[in-house]
Amino acid sequence: MKRMLFLWFTFVLAGTLKAQTSPTVLVVRGGTLVDVASGREISDSIIVIRGEWIERIGSENTVIPEGAQIVDAKGKWIIPGLIDSHAHAENPDETPFSLYLANGVTTIRNPGGNITVLRLTRDRLLRRELIGPRLFFSGPLLDGIPPVWPDMSLLVDTPERARSAVNFLADQGVDFAKVYNNVKEPELKAIIETANERGLPVAGHIPRSMTMTHAVELGVTRLEHIRITGREMLSPEEADKIDPLPLGKREPLLWQQFDLQSEKMRALVQRLAQAGIFLDPTLVIARQTEVPNLDADKKDPNNQYLSPNIVERYVNLKSPIYELPAELQAAGLEAFHKQEKFVGMCNRAGVKIIAGTDGPGLGSLLPGFGLHRELELLVESGLSPLQALRAASLTAAEALGKEDRLGTVEPGKFADMVVLDADPLREIQNLTKIQLVVEGGKTYAPDALLQQARSLANR
Repeated sequence: MKRMLFLWFTFVLAGTLKAQTSPTVLVVRGGTLVDVASGREISDSIIVIRGEWIERIGSENTVIPEGAQIVDAKGKWIIPGLIDSHAHAENPDETPFSLYLANGVTTIRNPGGNITVLRLTRDRLLRRELIGPRLFFSGPLLDGIPPVWPDMSLLVDTPERARSAVNFLADQGVDFAKVYNNVKEPELKAIIETANERGLPVAGHIPRSMTMTHAVELGVTRLEHIRITGREMLSPEEADKIDPLPLGKREPLLWQQFDLQSEKMRALVQRLAQAGIFLDPTLVIARQTEVPNLDADKKDPNNQYLSPNIVERYVNLKSPIYELPAELQAAGLEAFHKQEKFVGMCNRAGVKIIAGTDGPGLGSLLPGFGLHRELELLVESGLSPLQALRAASLTAAEALGKEDRLGTVEPGKFADMVVLDADPLREIQNLTKIQLVVEGGKTYAPDALLQQARSLANR
């Protein structure tokens, strides 16, 4: 019965939103366009959208096609649609995808999930049977030991199996390959070599058996989280004691010993910059893991957009891997603040920072809401509002290899943009003041999306 109600409401939701969508030609007129590439703000812009593409951008003298629908953006700011570069959203029965759009997130990148579910969900999004963002994904992550999450992992314990796995995923239409904690060097080399042959970038965690420097040398180009192993900075004896520990214990103990001003740390940052690495710090999940406050997460008012069953599932989802012992809580807080400073160091050195959340989840990890929290944390780490906005637009599109279609508001790209009530370059929190979202030329009112998500959650 619940399943039938869900499907019925999804159908009604789609029908309601289609009534708000734009005709063949849509014109967004009079707003201040934020050029995230240059940092310029272009006042009184005219953006002409035909179908799902931006046709041209002009000034107040631009001829507006006859019969176009007009969006009056006078006194507003226009930015590219936002991109969450680390979102494990795949099943619409469990994740309210419309919340991403309500928060201006028009694209998500899923780095690890069930390949069949992801393919089916992407097809539904492309056919607009499901209201939500564009979806890019890696499919299952590639690991060297029996996986913790079998439904979202592939065991690659020989180079031959590694090559076979990458070819299988490429044939299934993935956008990149993701490696995990326990991949050994021979398998990692085979993954990278095969991925390069198939035109796929390689992202992932740094395997615990090697340094970040070596993983980058081998060809990992997108780094998920800040996973510096002990063997990168500490003596072999110290590293052997800490590196194998579960994450909840390991990260506080490592960062307790890491010296951000050491020659090794500065050399690592320079190496990442010189190699053109994309770093996805996912500070929002790091804070939730290293400075946990489950009670606050359970009471977060944004949980009103989730059904009680989903809230309960997230509450019970905690794995022993992430548990932070009481005696390490102070070290966890210190670790988080050091990670923020590390992100600032990377940004100043020219490392390409992208914004991801590792959600969805409760509270600060809710779909869409989590990305805004991530951007606030990036600014706390030393990025300017413009640099943080780039991390969720232009740089994120480059990390996807889709900068020809996404990441900026300019002719020839998808008509993905957000109309804001306040200037995002003054305060990053202004990104939450959303009046209208355009995704592929379709218009969405955030208040309507939130109201419908709340109604669905309460059924």
